[in-house]
Amino acid sequence: MSNVATLMLGTVFAQVREKYQLKLLAGEQGLHRSLRWMYFSEDIGNADFLRGGELMLLTGHKFKGKEDFENFVKMLMDRNSCGVIIPVGKYIMEEDISQELLDLANEANYPFMIMPWKYHFPDFMQTVSRMIFASTQAQNQLAYTFQRLLKSAKGYEEEDESQLCMNQYDPAGEYCVAVISCRGALEEQVSPSNLLYMKTLIENHLNQWPEKVFVFQYQNQIILMFHHTSCRQIGRHMANILRFCKQSTPSYSFYCGIGSPLLGISNIKESFERACAAIQYGSYRTLHLVSFENMGLFQLLYCCQDPSVFERFIQILKPLMNNDAQCNSELVETLRLYLKHNGSVTQVSNEMFCHRNTTNYRIKKIKNVLGFDLEDGKVLLRLQLAFAMLEYRTIFEISQNNH
Repeated sequence: MSNVATLMLGTVFAQVREKYQLKLLAGEQGLHRSLRWMYFSEDIGNADFLRGGELMLLTGHKFKGKEDFENFVKMLMDRNSCGVIIPVGKYIMEEDISQELLDLANEANYPFMIMPWKYHFPDFMQTVSRMIFASTQAQNQLAYTFQRLLKSAKGYEEEDESQLCMNQYDPAGEYCVAVISCRGALEEQVSPSNLLYMKTLIENHLNQWPEKVFVFQYQNQIILMFHHTSCRQIGRHMANILRFCKQSTPSYSFYCGIGSPLLGISNIKESFERACAAIQYGSYRTLHLVSFENMGLFQLLYCCQDPSVFERFIQILKPLMNNDAQCNSELVETLRLYLKHNGSVTQVSNEMFCHRNTTNYRIKKIKNVLGFDLEDGKVLLRLQLAFAMLEYRTIFEISQNNH
């Protein structure tokens, strides 16, 4: 199992099963689920209070028969609770639990446990709650340290080293930040409670990995902090996570950006900013997963981002822009496609739905307006850079007047 710094249900089960004679009836494959808190409720009207990761304790005294009980458990599965534990022997007997319900729990990898009624379940809740509190405190401290480092490399303090080392993070090691942005059906931001739900889903997925990774929320996004993990592995894992998230919550759209692996915790902020740039790039091009390392020329432009340099290059295209504005001539788009298709008039004509003669006329006009030889490799490179900077400025909203 991975070092995600989350408390897994399997860890709790292993530590208390003998003391309370716990018996796992179904869902063994789901013991990797993250346990966030204990929750006692038998009112299906309280379903909206569930945020994911709850270990539900059910006594059965409020259920109106077997069907009511089974519907409640099915609701808990749908709400991504961590698992269910039932004190049997008074309101619910072990033989009352149908095989159909257990089969459903196995299919959903949903841990279904029982304990004898003779045990005082408030004592059990107190025991587990202590474990949850200790784990949550450690997670919050680690998340707080990383959040400060995302804000500023100067946010790191010497006393943080011992805490990082205690969680098996090497302050001088390699870190890579991945960022997941969740959006609703209308592209609106997801609420903090729904983001927490998604975080829990992702943690459940991460708990099955051998790699070192920590997940937390920051600026209404989900952050994954990788430690000593190759770019290829990170890319593969994030692709799996996006598929998993989409299957779990199809009404949301997800965009993921992967930063650069950089040495030392002082560079975590830079890796995070590169991951955010990758998300912005992906959102513009409708790419749901983008690694900064695969952004090609845009990596170089990101490291420049001098508006005055961008403006000087883009000025090369201004005569064409002016001509298009005055004559509706589509010269800029013709040149862009001409460069994209390496001078193929046929491909440009096909993409613009026009005759070859029209394309040839426009290219001749472009040469006259710009005064450039489009057979000159250096000229073509300058034009390609101008188009790249124009697109980059649009994507990242670089002000033309911000000198």
